[in-house]
Amino acid sequence: METKFCRDCGGHRPVTEFTRNRRSRDGLAFYCREHLAERAARSREARRVQPRRRRMTPSNLLVPDGHKWCPDCGQVKPFEGFPRTVASRHGYATYCLPCHNRRGRVSRDKVGGSRTYHLTRRYGISADEADLMSADQSGLCAICRIAPANHVDHDHVTGKVRALLCFNCNGGLGQFKDDPDVLRAAADYVESHRTRQAGASRDPAVTKGPPALRAGIAPPVGSGRRRRMRLPADRLCSRTLLALAIEAEARRADA
Repeated sequence: METKFCRDCGGHRPVTEFTRNRRSRDGLAFYCREHLAERAARSREARRVQPRRRRMTPSNLLVPDGHKWCPDCGQVKPFEGFPRTVASRHGYATYCLPCHNRRGRVSRDKVGGSRTYHLTRRYGISADEADLMSADQSGLCAICRIAPANHVDHDHVTGKVRALLCFNCNGGLGQFKDDPDVLRAAADYVESHRTRQAGASRDPAVTKGPPALRAGIAPPVGSGRRRRMRLPADRLCSRTLLALAIEAEARRADA
């Protein structure tokens, strides 16, 4: 049975217990029918008890050009003191910057904090739902099962949340465009080269060649070799010094 997370219940309920909501990603309300009715009743009671605040500029207030009145603080401020918005005809928000920010904090706290606010806007889930998903995954990435699951993974076509992933696995899916065929081809590519290298390491022919190569150290060639010869001894890395020592010992043995 298909389910949906109810924020007030704190758990998943059957989708049949949710009403329709065209503004949500999945077309269903954020709360089950029972809690939605309770919230609607509280909202009606609050509107009945609290008087409606007027947001129209008082008729006896003189507002100079380039200024605007803020309904919250009641002050007349220049346009620069208001956030920009395309929703109004003059291009500025209703409330000044301090009042606008305060209202934003109140709105975020009302829905459960800034984490829930951003998760809801981007993925349509709450912080409680993300925590529940993390608990179901034991806090680990759903792909590698090693790194912590700190990122929400969602389908870029449908917008539906899939699971929680670590940074590397989430970024890897994005680099491969969520294409299963490309992911399988990449896995086959890595596996084939790993098998080929494992077979080459067992080949007796690998034991032939320069001493550095037999020791598993590939000597530098071309410009890398010239750069190595110009560096003083104290600037050479340990692997290069080891390769030089092996080559010198081989030359003495041949002599």
